[in-house]
Amino acid sequence: MNNGKVDWHGSYVAVVTPFRESGEIDDAAFRQNIEFLLEQGADGVVVSGCTGESWALSADERLRLFGAAVETVAGRGPVIAGTGGVSTQAVIDLSVSARAAGAAGVMVLPPYYCMAGRREVMEHYRAISDQARVPILLYNIPRRTGFNMTPAFLDELVGIEWIVAIKESSNDFIQTAETIQAVGDRINVFTGHSAERAVPALLMGAKGYVSSMESQIMGRDAIEMFDVVAAGDLADARDRQHRTLALDQRMRKVGTFPANLKAAMNLLGRRGGYPRRPLLPLTKPEVEQVREVLAGLNVAPMAV
Repeated sequence: MNNGKVDWHGSYVAVVTPFRESGEIDDAAFRQNIEFLLEQGADGVVVSGCTGESWALSADERLRLFGAAVETVAGRGPVIAGTGGVSTQAVIDLSVSARAAGAAGVMVLPPYYCMAGRREVMEHYRAISDQARVPILLYNIPRRTGFNMTPAFLDELVGIEWIVAIKESSNDFIQTAETIQAVGDRINVFTGHSAERAVPALLMGAKGYVSSMESQIMGRDAIEMFDVVAAGDLADARDRQHRTLALDQRMRKVGTFPANLKAAMNLLGRRGGYPRRPLLPLTKPEVEQVREVLAGLNVAPMAV
């Protein structure tokens, strides 16, 4: 339960991990991209999530990215470290290291692949809380984990001491609204899928959103949706949401995420880099499709 442990709110971005063609992490590009997002108004960053290709990173690489992010952000907002995995002890170990590296908290999704049940997921989070003692952002993304953290499940789960927030990324907006209603008084609810639902989620009481595609392509135009809603300018908010939705729908028809996002960043003069195998870079025809999407939405390069 949060109980004042954190005051996370606003527009957070799940950042890409830029790789060179050789597969090595491009540290300079990683830092430069974070700096750009902060300049565009991001309130915090999430490192080594789905957008950051966490499945392709070793524990040492993830920790290296956590440290680089903390140094780059330099106190201008929370750095939340994606430490999720299958092994409870491995998640605990990485979460302890993330805390020591200066991360404000960790993002942990339920263990995937092993088909853990309700009791096992509950105990997974309890052990992480008890041993790592670092603020935990739950990550509900059932299409990737096979486990859905429903409002009824969360009602019990949020009693665990260091669980302070959730990124609700199910495909069901009704569940998002019900999650806010069920546990929003005890933990901070962020929505995922912000290109589709940032504005309605905020109006329903979400504390913020964690974006990926739209913020790293559109910059301030997408990142500032939180501020626009907070200011009560709903006409502007609706316009921005329509644009992010159009971008998201068109981009997801091209290639594989986040390879398509990285291709768009590269076209815009930002250093998205390459994906890491098994993901492959977009083909030349696919890159041209991305170029057409950007042109169709009048998305042009911005200074970095």
